[in-house]
Amino acid sequence: MEIKTELIRDTIVVHGPDAVYLYAQSTQQVARVRELTMTIKNNLTNKGFFNMVPRSMRYRPPRKWKSLMLLLAKDCPLKCRYCYAHGGSNNEMMSPEVANRAVAVYLATQPKNPRVILFGGGEPAMNIPAIKHIVNKYGTSIKWHMTTSGVMSQSFLRWLIEHEVGMTISIDGPPDIQNDLRPLRGGGASAPIVEQTIRTLAMESNRRVSLRATITRSTLWEMSRILDYFSELGAKTVHIERVYSLGRALKDNSDNLSPLNLSEMVEMATLGLDWAKTTGKRLKIGGLTYLLNPRISHYCGAMSGQSMVVNHLGQLTSCSEVVDDQTKEWSLFQLGYIDKHSQVHLDEQKLVHSQHRVVTNMEACKSCFARYLCRGGCAHKAWAVTGDIFTPDPQHCQFIRAIIPILIQRMVDQHYPQLRKSKERMVQ
Repeated sequence: MEIKTELIRDTIVVHGPDAVYLYAQSTQQVARVRELTMTIKNNLTNKGFFNMVPRSMRYRPPRKWKSLMLLLAKDCPLKCRYCYAHGGSNNEMMSPEVANRAVAVYLATQPKNPRVILFGGGEPAMNIPAIKHIVNKYGTSIKWHMTTSGVMSQSFLRWLIEHEVGMTISIDGPPDIQNDLRPLRGGGASAPIVEQTIRTLAMESNRRVSLRATITRSTLWEMSRILDYFSELGAKTVHIERVYSLGRALKDNSDNLSPLNLSEMVEMATLGLDWAKTTGKRLKIGGLTYLLNPRISHYCGAMSGQSMVVNHLGQLTSCSEVVDDQTKEWSLFQLGYIDKHSQVHLDEQKLVHSQHRVVTNMEACKSCFARYLCRGGCAHKAWAVTGDIFTPDPQHCQFIRAIIPILIQRMVDQHYPQLRKSKERMVQ
């Protein structure tokens, strides 16, 4: 049963069966009362609850290109059963020249803290020439980060560590789970390679080991084993995402790869939160990024034009999941291209259209108590379900409306001096 939850000015009020829980978003204060009488409400107002929504939480036009994401490769050594991008369907790669032009164009905008994410519709670590070219050329003037399957040579891994390239490793669990969901393209076991990558990273890198796992209907009930395995590997941060009906998952008829239902999504989140609380690890949950950063803004930097996303052909996209014209939604998400003379040809009309995707322009979101925290969810996943980027995925909405009251109650129930640390562990 959905817990009655409402938004009063900046404060989310959760009416539990035995108490009322409050979260003042602008001041990040929490409280618990037996009932919300007028006297108690006045007292809470004097203590910083029920403020008018501050300017910091209102919509502010985005500043362009805070970061750059390079979609370096279509090729991939894996054939993950649920891959959204059909990674490995061809062997196209970004050339070093295209990578250099993208970085140069990005730096020309004079970002305050330059950050480049090495990503792809396949495995970025397969494009060693482009990575080495730009990292050697620009060095530590840029903060580099790669999201990778972890399937790479030990020599290249040590090169990345030496050149201070941060990494998030995608791995779905112990070997039996990993090899089933994320086998090598030829059908072999990927687990030994990925595990060795993680162990080397944990031993030889000064950075926190960050792992990302996709949770399916069957692996949901293995989460304790999965998370304990990640702890044993030395993970300090774990990011969990539910499986989505995109790419290969659409063609898999097994119930295992169908989307989690609402109770399963809540179970996934609570199991993860319990593990984080017990172990002191940092946990990220897909869709719950903004609990401590409430604002009317965009769900992701690519849609808002704050993250420049460039594919292997030098084309710009407003979604890292929509890689090129091999996807039917490409015409909706393509924003332009960078030519051979390092000139950006940007479709300003398309960019403005995507920048308008904020909850104040989304009818289903305007009256939702979680609108400052949810930001409408992922535009691409909304489009995949509803056919419209301005209509959020109903299942995402149900999850947010169910989990936010639970998160607020957990925040309140922590001892107040430890509250900030606990919140940081729960959701980032």
